[in-house]
Amino acid sequence: MACRPLLCSLMAAWLLAAVHGAEVMRLDSKAWQLTNGNGSIALSTTIPAYPLEVLRTNGVIGDPLYRYGEQDSRWVAYDTWTFTVQITAEETAKLASQDQIVLFLGGVDTVANVSVNGQQVLETNNFHRHWSVPVKKYLMPAAPNTISISIAPAYNKSIEYRDAHSYHIPTLYNTGSIGAYNFVRKPAFDFGWDWGPAFAASGIHGSIELIAFSSPTLTGAYLAQEATDNGFKLKITSQFLVPTAGGEGTLTVAIPEIKAVNIQDIEFGCGPENDGDIFEVSSEIFVAKDQIQLWWPAGGNYGPHKLYNVTFDFAPTGAECSPDTPTSDSTGASKDGKGLAPDSNPAAGNSAAAAASPASADSSGVDVDLDLSNGLNLGVNLGDLVDFNLNLPIIGSILGGLVPATPSNPGNLGIPKPNNPAITSTSQCSSLQKRIGFRTVELVQEPLPQAIKSLFGNNTGFNFSQDTVDIDGILSAEGWQWAMDDKGDWTMFPGLDPNVKGAVPESYYFRINGIPIYLKGANVIPMTVIPSNTTTEVINTMLTAALEANQNLLRVWGGGLYHPQAFYDFCDEHGILIWQDAMFGGSHYPRDPEMLQNIWEEITQQAERLSWHPSVALWCGNNELELSYEWPNNTMVRSNRNMFVTDYMKNIQTVRKAIKKVNPSSIFVSSSPTKGALVDTPEDYQIRWGWISDTRYGSVHHYEYLADCEDFRSYPAAKFVTEFGWQSYPLPETYAAAMIPETDWGVGNPMNEFRNRRTDVTPQFLYQYGLHFKLPKEWNPEDPKERMSRCDLG
Repeated sequence: MACRPLLCSLMAAWLLAAVHGAEVMRLDSKAWQLTNGNGSIALSTTIPAYPLEVLRTNGVIGDPLYRYGEQDSRWVAYDTWTFTVQITAEETAKLASQDQIVLFLGGVDTVANVSVNGQQVLETNNFHRHWSVPVKKYLMPAAPNTISISIAPAYNKSIEYRDAHSYHIPTLYNTGSIGAYNFVRKPAFDFGWDWGPAFAASGIHGSIELIAFSSPTLTGAYLAQEATDNGFKLKITSQFLVPTAGGEGTLTVAIPEIKAVNIQDIEFGCGPENDGDIFEVSSEIFVAKDQIQLWWPAGGNYGPHKLYNVTFDFAPTGAECSPDTPTSDSTGASKDGKGLAPDSNPAAGNSAAAAASPASADSSGVDVDLDLSNGLNLGVNLGDLVDFNLNLPIIGSILGGLVPATPSNPGNLGIPKPNNPAITSTSQCSSLQKRIGFRTVELVQEPLPQAIKSLFGNNTGFNFSQDTVDIDGILSAEGWQWAMDDKGDWTMFPGLDPNVKGAVPESYYFRINGIPIYLKGANVIPMTVIPSNTTTEVINTMLTAALEANQNLLRVWGGGLYHPQAFYDFCDEHGILIWQDAMFGGSHYPRDPEMLQNIWEEITQQAERLSWHPSVALWCGNNELELSYEWPNNTMVRSNRNMFVTDYMKNIQTVRKAIKKVNPSSIFVSSSPTKGALVDTPEDYQIRWGWISDTRYGSVHHYEYLADCEDFRSYPAAKFVTEFGWQSYPLPETYAAAMIPETDWGVGNPMNEFRNRRTDVTPQFLYQYGLHFKLPKEWNPEDPKERMSRCDLG
């Protein structure tokens, strides 16, 4: 294969690519040595692993979650920890026979130096990203090799970055918090939150692999799905590792169950730019509505949670693929079809795709339809044997050349994480598999009069009471803007002028596949405080409990982490919708170019990973940053509002652009809670500022500790409440696992107070209990309500 200039502007001399199979060596199960900074501790482990857990299982420390174990093990967070593994000479020789070798790290927590044989090859600084780097030049082909990952204390780094910043940005602190979490891309909760401990733990939470290859190799794919009046347009982007010499071959993308297929010949550029780059190839498939079943959420017998397999197969030119890695599926598509495009939606330029049409009513005969008026258009039906459509808008793409691949983010591979369907490679060929669900999601934010007509039409809808006076009295006093009178008419309360732009209240609800869905659910925080302890069993148990509670939407909370693949797979399979926060919570974040680039890479990777999941209904920019302007103790932000709003909008626009780049049809809201957007176009995004608890717009968080938790009249008249609640003491069984009953139990007990991380939370408990129960006198050394009035309840 000759190298030549491509549209991606890669130029090189004429070369002949060697054809060999790819080798993938997963290092997880090897014996890694874990050492601390001064070498006084050396333990063996596999990965994923966290020093805190390795030390516990080896008896070096006690259970960090038992009694004061958090404080007793705090020194672990302040130490440097190094993971080291050896690769034998035989293993190295097998890898070294390939043209290129890339080291892939699925997840490192957080600030680390990665070295091969003592030479630094990579620095990591983001828990939420995966990393990759070419390493062949650092490996000794005929000798053992060593890979080391040295992880610095995140606490120390956060303080270092904070102190070096050009101006002060405050960090949200809870009782027991440490560090400055908003200066490192690590889960915010890990530095302490009002519901959990401050471990600030170091570790490895993803798979680590060496990938050796001499021909283009599939590594991943992502999806952009757009609904049309008569079906769905799919833009499927396949990702490849490409050797320096480039390469060419045939890519087949198929949805076998509906006989939709795209086959195109690809030419990859050659040159030094390929060293660690990932190349992307777009395929377009149109799927008609009558070909598929829609994916529906749980909670109302709406329909099945139907999923379809999507297969990817790549065969380099001249390669012989085994039956385990087919280059086409049982779609009936001819292998002679290159550069296919949607039958009813031709692709532009060299972008290629294909789609199957519904079978002919007469499936026993042969039907051929050839049209050369706009390129090559061929329809074939051979009864039960073959049924496909072929559309080639540009004859030259099959007769005169190949579709060129284009480079994507250098050093940022789209390789699946370990719990994704793994890459398979037989001979020179590679394949992978994804799943897709067809559905539409709309967030309906329209003037309330219009929304009411959309929802109820001429019907009376619902009524709050048979007593009109009671409706007006209660609802106006509690801040409701709308109510229905006894004639079935909706009434707007005074003070809301519909003639003032932006003054009319708006709806805030979701339509799935065109149907309004009543959503009910909860927020999901990290399921374990050590990420490597989150197993599929833990995930399935929690999500099953959500289903049994009749929940159909879960919000992935922004102070935590993007959950493992098993979480989203379960939600896809059982119809649980996901409100997906980006991982920013409570505090403002720096907007220097390095931070914004780091955020861009993080969001791009996560948006690509989650693009296949129909359960992910929308993306949200953060947790409570817009609300934080109203916190009583956040005077620094309020007094410099313009500066922090500028910082905030830079962050939000970066997150939004990265999400929309992957899938332009993704729904995006700026924060939870938020008052919504005044401008939301591809070119611009501006949010509505104002009192965050204004129920006329957007979503609301409700925490009213001085109100009776059982009095519905204290609840906000909001359209969508994304957080709410009152804390309570846990079950005795939960206490027993973490405390000594006869020593630590009791209201006001020091251990009990140590485990409660919300400031002065005990008076809140006692006040709520006292509204409904007669409490022992020793529980109330002073009036709880009087004490609460002196508390900072922000």
